[in-house]
Amino acid sequence: MGGASRLRWRGAFLISALFAMGAPALASADETLFFNGVVWTGDAARPRAEAVLTRDRRILYVGDNDEAARRASKEARRIDLRGRALLPGFVESHIHPAVAGLLISKLSVIGTRTIAEVQAALKSYAEAHPDEKVLFGFGFPSALNTQINKAGVKGPHREDLDKIVSDRPVMLIALDAHSAWLNSEALEVGGITKETPDPLPGVHYYQRDKKGDPTGWMVEGGAFWPLLPRFGVGSEEDFRAAFASILPRLSAMGITSVFDAGIPGGDSLVENALKALRAMEKDGKLPMRYHASLYLNDRARDGGEMAESILKMRRRYASDLIDIRTAKIPQDGTIEGETAALLTPYASGGAGAVLLEAKPLSRLLEAMMRASLDVHIHAIGDRASRVSLDAIAAARKNLSGSSRSQSLLTLAHAMLIAPEDLRRLKALDVTIQTTPHWAHDLSGTLALYSKLMDEERGARVMLLRDLWEAAPIVAFASDYPATGLPFLEAAPLYGIEIGMTRRAPGETEAAPLPPADQRMALERLLKGYTLQGARQLRLERVIGTIAPGKYADLIVLSRDIFREAPRRIHAIQVDMTMMGGRVVHRREGFGD
Repeated sequence: MGGASRLRWRGAFLISALFAMGAPALASADETLFFNGVVWTGDAARPRAEAVLTRDRRILYVGDNDEAARRASKEARRIDLRGRALLPGFVESHIHPAVAGLLISKLSVIGTRTIAEVQAALKSYAEAHPDEKVLFGFGFPSALNTQINKAGVKGPHREDLDKIVSDRPVMLIALDAHSAWLNSEALEVGGITKETPDPLPGVHYYQRDKKGDPTGWMVEGGAFWPLLPRFGVGSEEDFRAAFASILPRLSAMGITSVFDAGIPGGDSLVENALKALRAMEKDGKLPMRYHASLYLNDRARDGGEMAESILKMRRRYASDLIDIRTAKIPQDGTIEGETAALLTPYASGGAGAVLLEAKPLSRLLEAMMRASLDVHIHAIGDRASRVSLDAIAAARKNLSGSSRSQSLLTLAHAMLIAPEDLRRLKALDVTIQTTPHWAHDLSGTLALYSKLMDEERGARVMLLRDLWEAAPIVAFASDYPATGLPFLEAAPLYGIEIGMTRRAPGETEAAPLPPADQRMALERLLKGYTLQGARQLRLERVIGTIAPGKYADLIVLSRDIFREAPRRIHAIQVDMTMMGGRVVHRREGFGD
């Protein structure tokens, strides 16, 4: 490598490193040659290669070292991979970056286990931030939701927060992002009283004491996310700060495209987030492709009106890197919260409930399909999947021609799905999005599920291999921050390892989460995090594989993932991330 080329190489990486610290622009290069690598293309026409040549934003050549070198210009940056793996950029097909950015930039109580520990963290933060009008935080343990409080009902109580802060609203989101804990001042500001009706009784609700007064514990998103605007959370400025905090961290995980599976605080928050993203893109600071969605907060919302809202946002904000074309439907809750909708009851007697039964969901689907828009349905329980598939079948039957085929309909999570419904996925052309991170005994999941449900069903969750073989598209992602994991463990490489082993990262002795035959092969998992995610975002023609003509969305791993022991995959580092030919992440020391 000549002196001028070496200087240019280091200068480009310096710009990338400065960007990660808030510099004004991303690195850009006209031409880059990667050589001496283990290139997994994800492209059936050429699965493996040694070298990749990019020019401007696109991939110019994929093949052997000699030919790549012959085609490269004298000015090209030359990156000797030295046996490292080069992959397509990861596509996060279900994550909440906007919400996650808001949460991790505020009060963190992640790692707390008891009320006393939450109180201590709140006290410390409140004293350090006397000017914050609202104390908004994230990460209290979901285990607190099962305790019996002084009011004789389940869940944390407002008075435990009042003891620490009583003159400012306090709103804490649980680690699984499916419940919230508010103090008395927050309830007052939010307008939640004894007379306030539950958004969806028994599923999205305000826990109450024996007198009917709200205790401060709110179950499922419909109860608490719509309160954010009342607390002044979710302005365009908030989202600019949130994205500046979260997006470079995602780039460091090798993520080059995301699907934001919902900002559940109302349409105004979605628009504020899109404005913030457009401003970042204009300034050259948006390091990934970003596809947003519009979250259904009100079960009575008209499907045609919702479709028109999405189309208006798309006309205003869609760009080279930004799009919005999807309605997000939170069809049920979680198994641990007993709000996932089941075909047979929990041990406690309830069976959860769906947000929309088949007929109203079918009408909403038809409205989306007529507008050629997509739908992303959160369905954890087997009844939620059953009702959703029934609605999809009805909508496809009621529509014909292009309206039937142009919309992509996705079941997200499919954590517990009946065998007979697995067999319907291909015929109904339903995409599955799910989270390999959950395919291990996370915080005693197996024992808890076996306790909440019958033992046989409790031991048959996260059937990754069955889903892969049953659905036309299966895309993988973390669902952060609802993953219930520390942020760093939400990285795709963690999900890939867990999908292969069905064990906690690095674990070798514990039994795999049953059924053990649901362990996945490495290449399938890689495909689920690249090409299949691109298909879910309708970007498979331009990203998802390494092929000439596609955008240069590429990641360099610190080691050859194909020769690594499965239990060590989570420890592999992402040395470099390139999005559209621009270096958006470089690990310190790489390329020096």
